[in-house]
Amino acid sequence: MPRPKRQRRLQKPPVGYGFRPLRVNLDEDKGVQLLFEEYESLRLADYESFSQEEAAREMNVSRPTFTRIYDVARRKMAMALVENKILHVAGGHVKFEHEWYRCLSCDTTFRETVHNKGKNCPVCQSTDIEHINGTLHEKNIIPKVQRNAMGQLGYCVCPACGFREKHQVGVPCKSLICRNCQVHFVRENSAEHNNINFIKNQQKNKT
Repeated sequence: MPRPKRQRRLQKPPVGYGFRPLRVNLDEDKGVQLLFEEYESLRLADYESFSQEEAAREMNVSRPTFTRIYDVARRKMAMALVENKILHVAGGHVKFEHEWYRCLSCDTTFRETVHNKGKNCPVCQSTDIEHINGTLHEKNIIPKVQRNAMGQLGYCVCPACGFREKHQVGVPCKSLICRNCQVHFVRENSAEHNNINFIKNQQKNKT
């Protein structure tokens, strides 16, 4: 009887659904699916610069298992880049350290806290919420969003409480989490930030 597969441990989910090539005619059904544990192996080894031993401990797997996950992740990333395919980040055999949610109205990613059990978005108060932990075996469709480059200056801002931190070159604002609200930062005055403010104002006008 085969040994049951150990769940891989993740600290937090990706902040988005994946990536889309800069072309118009794409086959949505022929994308590459990067599993959550594969994404995490890239984040730890290539983004955080952990050694493979350290990354394996973070994910609660053996070193050989981490190496296999990491090798598959790199092949998938190369395939998506070379073959110009959509990259979906979803699915896998993982266990999150916390409960994570994504607001489908303003695209805010946030963590469950004592005061917020995931019923309402802490930014726009919408109840249209996706439980990220519950979508592990789904293949998410990447929304089409137009984004503009913001340069190297400016601030990262918490869309929930407004706390600001100076933007660090090379560190995406959405990779940072507000220590007060457990919500991912966004770039101040970006299209995403302006859209969140617009939705919040709409919610205020309804009350």
